[in-house]
Amino acid sequence: VADALTMEQYLVKDLLVPRERIQRLLGPANNTPTDMSAILSHVNILSLLLSLTVNPDIEHGNPIIIFFAGHGSRYPLSDKDDDPDFDEDEHSQKFVEALCPVDRKTIDSSGRLIPDITDQELNTILTQISCTKGHRITFILDCCHVGSVTR
Repeated sequence: VADALTMEQYLVKDLLVPRERIQRLLGPANNTPTDMSAILSHVNILSLLLSLTVNPDIEHGNPIIIFFAGHGSRYPLSDKDDDPDFDEDEHSQKFVEALCPVDRKTIDSSGRLIPDITDQELNTILTQISCTKGHRITFILDCCHVGSVTR
């Protein structure tokens, strides 16, 4: 939470971004009531990112800054039982990298396990944003295991 608030302060004070142009999701603070629509949950992250494609306040060519401070993860794309080209050397393995929402690995109202948000999902969403709003997108990730998201 502190990193996100520091970034917001930098945008407002140093870059003079109007505060009303900043949308944020934060992890729940310890022992404080939380507005569930504003936490860094799976559905909120995806909804907020997808909303950028249709936000009438963002004109084509406007700069868009997306900042994520949280946990990341990575998973082998395949294992030795499924992949004849599998190599025990981790540098030759392919990985799925992901952002970890605060509600990951919990059960949603439909009884399904809430997954992480994969680099493939993020790439698809960033491509949609780019097609509708232009290519001036900066995505800053303050987490581990998300190297392929930057490519």
